[in-house]
Order: sequence, then C-alpha cells, then structure tokens
Amino acid sequence: MKVDFFIVGAPKSATTSLFHYLGQHEEISMSTIKEPDFFSHVELTKQKLYYKSKPISDINTYHNLFLTNKKSQLLGEASVSYLFYPKVSERIFSYNPNAKIIIVLRNPVERTVSHYQMDKRLGFIKYNLADVLNDSTIENHSLYYQQYILVSYYYQQVKKYIDIFGKENICILNYDNLKKNNKEFTSKALSFLDLKESKNINFDSKYNRSKSSRFRLFNLLYSKIFIRKVIKSIVPKKIIALVNEILFDQKPPNLSLHVERQLYDLFKEDIVLLEKMLDINLSSWKK
Repeated sequence: MKVDFFIVGAPKSATTSLFHYLGQHEEISMSTIKEPDFFSHVELTKQKLYYKSKPISDINTYHNLFLTNKKSQLLGEASVSYLFYPKVSERIFSYNPNAKIIIVLRNPVERTVSHYQMDKRLGFIKYNLADVLNDSTIENHSLYYQQYILVSYYYQQVKKYIDIFGKENICILNYDNLKKNNKEFTSKALSFLDLKESKNINFDSKYNRSKSSRFRLFNLLYSKIFIRKVIKSIVPKKIIALVNEILFDQKPPNLSLHVERQLYDLFKEDIVLLEKMLDINLSSWKK
C-alpha cells in the first residue's frame, strides 16, 4: 500500500478542517490520527520541540493508521510539519512519486499570530510575541522564532514541492476561501484528487478554532498541560465542546499596531515571490 495524498501545511491554516471534511468522503480514508509526522520524524526528534509530540517512525505502524476495506479508496494524511522541513518533500517523493500534495496557505501575519496565540493559550510560551521578534536572549528563542516567523515564509517551502512533484501535482488552497465558503474550498481539493462532491460531508462543524476565555481563571487552568489531559480523559467530548462554546471567545485578542507592522514588513518580499511563482494575487495579504 501507499498513501496517495498529503496535506502538508501550513500550520494554523485550516488543515484540520480539511482533514475532517475529506475524511467524511466515501472514497477517502484519512489516517486515524492527524499529524503522524512520519516523514518529518527525524527533524522533530532531533529538535525536541516543546510540544513533546511523538512522531511515528516505523513504516508498519504508519500504514496501520489507514483503515480501509475498499481498494478504490484514496489514502490521505495531514502533517503540517511536512511543509517547513526541506528534506520531507524528497522523502515523500521517494516513498510515492505519484503522490498528490495539498498545501493550504494563510496570510502569514495572521498565521503567525494565530500560532503564537494557540501556544500561549496552551502554556507553551510565557513571552509576548514582541519578545520573540526583538529579544533573542529569551529561553527557546530559536524554536519560537522558527514556529512563528520562519514557518510563515512560504516561498521556498512551496517551491521545494513544486520542483520535486511538478505544479500539476500540487494543489494550493487559500485559507481566506475556507472562511468565505468551506464547501467550495473542499470541492477544490476533491477536484484535484479527481473525486466528486459528497453529500456525506458535514460542513457545519468547525475545527481547531482560535479562542480565549473571558475569564482569567479559565485561561490559567487551560494553559496547564496536565489539567487539560486530566479533563480530556474524564469528560465526554460533547461536554467539552459545550463548555468551549460557553466559556471561550472564538475571536483572538487584537495585535498591537507596532508588532503588526513589524510582521508585515518581514513577510512582504516573500509574498511577492510567492505571487510570481504561483501566478496569483495575494494583495489581501499586504499592508
């Protein structure tokens, strides 16, 4: 068996939503877990990122993530670490040169802020985003800078996949289109995979949204990894979802104007290069 297609990133760009939407299609079998990180396990293990995730390193364990009794089903997975690390595209091509690659991109400033706010909410960082931008002496600075800033430089990351797989085997999706119409957003991916739309997909569900509590106590408790694990182990998912809707705002706090300007200045040249390479208009990403 071979996995047929890969959603490779970028992080915080609706890859979780796309993973779940495609997984409901009758002709697709997605991996039983999102983010197996099989093709990036070398880098993730070496870097020891503060998320402390455990990437899969064994090919048999990896293949066992795909449960299907239908030979006609396409197998797919989504690991956002695959876009950033440059050797991953080569490994995927070596594994399956006929693989299809789906890349979801988001305004790099919005992506950076969303990634930072998620990590802050989950207790992975105690510093302000301004500290990451301007103070290289803070603890874990290189890893934070990688995750929030370097990951948002898309041009070279996307170019690597195009160079190896060819443009015809790459599908570029824009996060902005998911916000406008998640059904059309998913339909573009299905068309790329030569599949028809399905009535089985529930487009009303929202996945992995940014949020913060209106109450400081809940923000503090939520930032404790141990407490989150205990709650998830004893509280039903439906109850957790209901509590999230009641206690957490879905809109993240505003970014300071100074930091926002810094970020737009950082990414403006990379956006221009990306526009030229993909022959698309990304004016909405510029300020």
